Amino acid sequence: MSTFKFSIPLQKDELLECHAGQYHVEDVVPPRLLLSKFQDAARAYNADGADYILDHFDTYFSVLVHGTKLEWNVINKGYDHILRTVKNLSNTLEPILQELEIDSEVRNKNLNIVKMVVYLFTQIIKTKDTKLAADNSTKLTLGKKSKKATDTDDICCWTESDKLAALVTLHQLLQQPLSRLWDPPLAEQDFVSMIVDPCYGVLEDQAIKNKTVRETVFQILGSLIKRYNHGTACLIKLVQILQMHEHAVSPICAGVVQLTKDFGLGTFAPQMVREIAEALASSEEENSAGTEHGAAKNCGAFLLELTKELPKEMTGAMATIQPYLESDESYTLRICILGMMSEILVVELNGEDLNNEQRIQRDDFLDDLYEHMHDQSAYVRHKVLQYWSRLQKETCVPVVRQHTVMERAIGRLKDKAALVRKAAIQLIKIFLECNPFSAQLKLDILKEQLATETKVLEGLQKKLNPDPDPELVEKWKLIEKDVVKTIQEKMNTLTQDEAELSQSTIDNLIQAIRASLRSEDYYKAYLIVKHVERLYPGARLLRCSMPKSGQLEYFVALLRNMFITPEKPSATAQQCENELAILKRLEEKEGVVAYLQESVYFCQLISEAIPIINSLLSSKQAGDVNEAIDFFTAAYHFNIDSAKIGISNMLILVWSRDQDKREAVERAYREMYLECDNKAERARAYTIAKNLVSLMWYIDRGSAFALEHLIEKWVNRGDISPAIIQVFWEMFLKKIDGTTDSDSYAALSILVMIGNAKPSLVLANMEVIQSHGLTGDCETRDLSAQLLLALARKEQRYPEEHPIFLALHNSLMEAFMEFDEFVSFAAHSVEFIYAVCDTPETLCSKILVGMYRNIEKNILEKEDDMCDVQTERLLRFVFVLGHIALQQLIYLDISVYNELRRRNQVREERKAEEKKKKKKIGAFATPGKRGRVDDLRRQTLMNISNASASSRGQRSASVTSKTPTANTTMTEEEGLEGAVADDADAEYVRNVCERDIVGSGTALALYLPLLRHILTTPRCVAALQAAASVTFTRLMLVSSTVCEEGLQLMFTILKRSKNVAIKNNLAIAFADLTLRFPNLTQPWTQHIYHTLSDEDLDVRQCAVKVLCFLVLHEMVRVKGQIADMALCCADNDLRIAAMTKLFFKQLSLKGNALYNVMPDIISRLSDPELNVPEETYRVIMKYITSLIQKDRQMEALIEKLCQRFKLSTEERQWRDLAYCLSLFSYNERSLRKLIENLDCYKDKLHCSGVMESFYTLMNNTSKMAKAEIKTLVTELGDKIEECFAVCKKEGEQTNEQRNDTERTEAPKATPRRKAGSRRQRVSSESPDENEPPNIENTPQTVRKSRRKAVQKRITDDSDEEEDDDFEKKDEEVFKKPTTRKGSRRRI
Repeated sequence: MSTFKFSIPLQKDELLECHAGQYHVEDVVPPRLLLSKFQDAARAYNADGADYILDHFDTYFSVLVHGTKLEWNVINKGYDHILRTVKNLSNTLEPILQELEIDSEVRNKNLNIVKMVVYLFTQIIKTKDTKLAADNSTKLTLGKKSKKATDTDDICCWTESDKLAALVTLHQLLQQPLSRLWDPPLAEQDFVSMIVDPCYGVLEDQAIKNKTVRETVFQILGSLIKRYNHGTACLIKLVQILQMHEHAVSPICAGVVQLTKDFGLGTFAPQMVREIAEALASSEEENSAGTEHGAAKNCGAFLLELTKELPKEMTGAMATIQPYLESDESYTLRICILGMMSEILVVELNGEDLNNEQRIQRDDFLDDLYEHMHDQSAYVRHKVLQYWSRLQKETCVPVVRQHTVMERAIGRLKDKAALVRKAAIQLIKIFLECNPFSAQLKLDILKEQLATETKVLEGLQKKLNPDPDPELVEKWKLIEKDVVKTIQEKMNTLTQDEAELSQSTIDNLIQAIRASLRSEDYYKAYLIVKHVERLYPGARLLRCSMPKSGQLEYFVALLRNMFITPEKPSATAQQCENELAILKRLEEKEGVVAYLQESVYFCQLISEAIPIINSLLSSKQAGDVNEAIDFFTAAYHFNIDSAKIGISNMLILVWSRDQDKREAVERAYREMYLECDNKAERARAYTIAKNLVSLMWYIDRGSAFALEHLIEKWVNRGDISPAIIQVFWEMFLKKIDGTTDSDSYAALSILVMIGNAKPSLVLANMEVIQSHGLTGDCETRDLSAQLLLALARKEQRYPEEHPIFLALHNSLMEAFMEFDEFVSFAAHSVEFIYAVCDTPETLCSKILVGMYRNIEKNILEKEDDMCDVQTERLLRFVFVLGHIALQQLIYLDISVYNELRRRNQVREERKAEEKKKKKKIGAFATPGKRGRVDDLRRQTLMNISNASASSRGQRSASVTSKTPTANTTMTEEEGLEGAVADDADAEYVRNVCERDIVGSGTALALYLPLLRHILTTPRCVAALQAAASVTFTRLMLVSSTVCEEGLQLMFTILKRSKNVAIKNNLAIAFADLTLRFPNLTQPWTQHIYHTLSDEDLDVRQCAVKVLCFLVLHEMVRVKGQIADMALCCADNDLRIAAMTKLFFKQLSLKGNALYNVMPDIISRLSDPELNVPEETYRVIMKYITSLIQKDRQMEALIEKLCQRFKLSTEERQWRDLAYCLSLFSYNERSLRKLIENLDCYKDKLHCSGVMESFYTLMNNTSKMAKAEIKTLVTELGDKIEECFAVCKKEGEQTNEQRNDTERTEAPKATPRRKAGSRRQRVSSESPDENEPPNIENTPQTVRKSRRKAVQKRITDDSDEEEDDDFEKKDEEVFKKPTTRKGSRRRI
């Protein structure tokens, strides 16, 4: 028997020390002898069982001493022996522990064995963990695993399964009543801690994620808590692990649930919540930095997950953790606490059967959730809104709170955080979908219902409480003064109750009051009222709180009401039943009215949110847009009228670059308008058609184009079936009952969209369009003309004699004479004619002749001045004339030209086929053939066509795309022949435009005198002049001759006219003319710059847009007049200023464009004649200068601005130049330029404004600068100081020599060198509009100079040569750019 006592050491070295009566290690086995010692121990185990440990403890303890220095095979050998011992120990102890009484020596011996074995077992486990961690760390350091490392993994034998086996062995040992080994039977805490140590080690390891491992760990912990009083220590340790290891959150939560359910530890979860609260409080005191901590995050996640698993147990523990909502330390913790509240509200505090305590707790939780909708953290606000969404889905939000939550959610729609806005839209959508009011929330209908029910309710109230009797009211007026006087006299008199009054009922007392008033015994009536008041203590308290005057009015009002109210006769049984029925109905109506009031208020809240959500459709955040789309889709199903604007604006997103947005809109519209519950085909078709027709009522023109894009997709996919199309035709023809005119127009509009996607629809219904569409009102005719335009997509033309053209001609002439609306119908009709007719010019000439004759006939019949009707008809004629001219140009430039090219292509293909059939002559071309090729090349270069660049590009692309194989097989000679043919075709089209459209004697040219007369007649109607100006410029677009002749008149009108519409029309027309005839319009460009200073805002806006377009497309040379554009950067209108700033920003991206004009802008704006305010000048230059980003450009500009000081004579100019210099960012080279050019401006430094700018320059450059730059700044400052010193000294010497100079004869003056000639700045003054500029050398067309311009542009725009430009001379640097793109023509 062992006589020693084994004490569990805190440190293993304690066992090496000798203490009386305690076990200590005598011999530590060297590593090389351990394996042999293990064999000896194994033989002892086989002989003595678990008792062998008493003699061989030192052997296994040596493993702990050497630790990680040992090889894995040695550690594993010792571990296997101890593991086998622990397993056997359970069987050995079982019979001993079952005895009623255990001998003390046996108990001590077995206790020592248990302690020794368990100590070795747990410590070797720790050693294996340490060695494995060290090996893993080595692997991470070395990178990829080597073969040796792989072998080590195979022999370490410490995987999850091995750890699980160790834990299972410990659990089996704990099933024995080990506490009986102690006397008294209470296990020491060191032993419990020793057993539980491996469990906590596994919790800190990733192995705890294994479900079986986790369950085994918490089975051990449960046994220790139940049998060995380990609960408090377990709580503390688990919380520590939670704070340090994020991966342990879910396993510990599952373990706590296991302890609660399997071991009956119902208070363990609340105690853990309390422990977490204390831990967070202590950590908050230690670190109050206000940052997010991992400990708080882990604890919060644990609490939230635990609440989901144990909501009932956590309900009572919420009071412990709830105060942390007021802490600003951790937003994650606040999110988790609020999530816990939400979970408890859904599971435990939901329903109507809550007691008072639960209701109070529920309201408390809801209040916290409501308050934190305004939390300082966006993440908390986002999560709280999501929690409210879940509560509303689960019907956990009381109706009385829904409106307040909605109001705050609407406020969150304007939150700066996108996450919060997204969650707010989701919450409002869920409130809408889960609303307790109605499935149809039409605000107008609900208001009507509320008004009706309110009237019914008021009627029922009047039946129960009739109005005062008018006769009694009159009688009261007669006695009121006496009543007031009596009460006023007796009010302070003390009164006593009469015995007879105490026995009376309320009705009897009221009758007695009325009788006293009738008998003029007012004092008695007053006494009875006071007696009645004593029956209602609340009323008496209310009166006593009033002043004396208020009490007097109080008694008088009571007496009046009792007097004027008619007496009710004694009711019969039937009357009582009727009264009860009225009361019951009254209660029902009060409920209905309250319900409707809530419904109306809810609808009003939704309507309030809709404009904000609609604005989020244009948000840059995809989440905002997608949620807004989902909301409007839901609002559509509830028939909310105010949501129509959002549904309409959603359509614009089909043009978005973001594919997700486009797909979201398509899904939403499919759900709203194409999905139908009706299974019958006819019913489904009617429902879909009706929905789409109703959509057309409230969408604008932009949304209609987007809807057409969607409908085209639906038609191509087959979503719009023939049955649906048939319903649209029936609605257009009003064959369906109840179809209104608006429905008919909408149906025809949708048929136009369908026809554009499916032209065969129009061809099949030509007779319907002819008989009904072109004979209806003007809107129907306009839509029918648009529907006919779909035939242009079939690329088939019809003769002029076709019935549709006759019907269209008659319809157009009828509308011209009779209908109020004409322009749109006429435009579409002309477009249809030119798109489909074989000879459109002939038909349109007939239309013009017919209209003109009608006007002429009416004028001849009425010799007086033209009336309003005649003016309107003339305006219509002028519009049609201009539109025909434009369509004729488009027809020739596209249709005719493409047809000519197609024919040429066909001829070339035939030639190629013929040459393929012939025999090959040779591999190389003969000299004669080569000479022919050269001749063709020269001829091509000499016959350059003047077709517009844009049209030429489109034509080339269209032809080559149609016949790719022909182009690849063509030889060089054939390609040149094709180019010659193309140029010939383009020349032919140009000659036709010049000669046959508006040339002398043509149909359109006959009306040019009429247009000039209208434009030059001062008293002509403004609208007619505006239309004539548009038509006149369209005729100018056709022919360069007409353009050249009309430019003078055009700009004369532009200057003299006061009509805004005319000015805008002419400015826009100038852009079109510049694209087509840039050489003709170039001398007149300065007049457009003049409109930048027009008084009218719209004119300035239009001018800025036109010039921005022309300059950025390089159709106008950027000259000194660009300074007029720069002035618009400081325009009073913010939109003009923003557009101009954007223009200069785009200009700065075009190579040297902005750099080249900067000196002109600076000089022009600082010109005293222009008189630009200095503050305005600085605002403009500060912005424009900030756009110069390249260092070389800055350096060159700094040098040129310094040179400008020599040429400036005004102090204002000096200040402006110095201010511009102070705006640049300086490097070493630019500072050296500034120092080198000091002589240019040193004589200007005496001006205070100049010196202030240089001080600003030096201060800004010195900030955060390198040492070299600071040195240069210091050098500049020293040189400036030297200049001031020299100037002062020279001034003194001049004063001393002045007298001597006067006495002596002045020497002959040296002739002053003539200053170098400066480049004359282009003046912005325009010549007289009545005299055309000198354009003798200006070519009439663009085509002759286009190639040279292209060549120059290629050289000037090269980025590689940008930096070399800065080294040019002053004349070259400030020279206006002469390059521009080839002529373009916009159609």
